[in-house]
Amino acid sequence: MKIIFVCTGNSCRSPMAEAYLKKRLEEMGAKDIKVASAGLLSLPDMPATAEAIDAVKDEGIDLSGHRSKRLTDADVNSADLIFVMEYKHEEYMLSKYPKARNKIYLLKEFKKIGDYYISDEPDITDPIAKDKDFYKKTFQVIKDAVENIIKEVIQPKRGN
Repeated sequence: MKIIFVCTGNSCRSPMAEAYLKKRLEEMGAKDIKVASAGLLSLPDMPATAEAIDAVKDEGIDLSGHRSKRLTDADVNSADLIFVMEYKHEEYMLSKYPKARNKIYLLKEFKKIGDYYISDEPDITDPIAKDKDFYKKTFQVIKDAVENIIKEVIQPKRGN
């Protein structure tokens, strides 16, 4: 299985999601799942923001080596699941990759089960130009959503 997280610039939200899921998969001993991140408008080889690096460090995650990458057609074709951060990302992806419709999800909305919603706001707001507290809150939302992916997708496939 291959999972890709997508945001705008691939400098904060999607790298935080990628790094957190990789950490959790390592803790679970799940070596058969590939995880990546990319941006729709990212400049190549840009580092993660200092605030994103700071937001994840208490979780034991080091994002200092992250370098941004733009989403490619090959990424979309090779992915089993693509999680985007905002509705505008989903709209763009569905217009550009209509055949990928069944594997593109809003990360936060993926936590919707039946009539249960975690929020009335399905977007994970871009923290660029916000303070460290906003980044930490954003990371918490991402962690909660990733934990749901683990519970709903990964553990059932692994028989846990």
